[in-house]
Amino acid sequence: MKQPIKKNKNTEDVKKKPQVKKTKTVKKHPQYGTSKLEEDFAHNFLDKLGVKYTYQFEAKDIGRFFDFYLQDENLIIEVDGDFWHGNPEKYDKDELRGHQKRAQRVDEHKTKWALLHSIPILRFWESDIRKNPKKVMKILKEELGKRNRQIMLENNKKKRH
Repeated sequence: MKQPIKKNKNTEDVKKKPQVKKTKTVKKHPQYGTSKLEEDFAHNFLDKLGVKYTYQFEAKDIGRFFDFYLQDENLIIEVDGDFWHGNPEKYDKDELRGHQKRAQRVDEHKTKWALLHSIPILRFWESDIRKNPKKVMKILKEELGKRNRQIMLENNKKKRH
């Protein structure tokens, strides 16, 4: 049985203030494929190396976005989540789910596009980024060193001619 509600004479006469909804400020992300992993990668690796990059680089002719494009080095970097992209160290090919198979097909398509446009592509797995950052940093430094040497050689050739 419900308890009777006691009415207070004072509250009936007072007008109630309109309630204002409290809203959270939502951080706006780029439209496609952003993740905490990508933000961490940019902060922990690219920013620390002082590399200029474009986040969410769009390949308009195929309607796909790449995680990072390093314009000075002409290099694309993709950061793949272990679960969403079906890391072969963790998932058997026969047991992949539909979204994992689709992500792998998209990854293949993006890799082909990059190679057709003479843009090398580096891919890093989430588990390497999280558990073995020294390995990732070493690979990045080596690749950036190679790219910088190539650029210097090209510039020297241009100066000679």
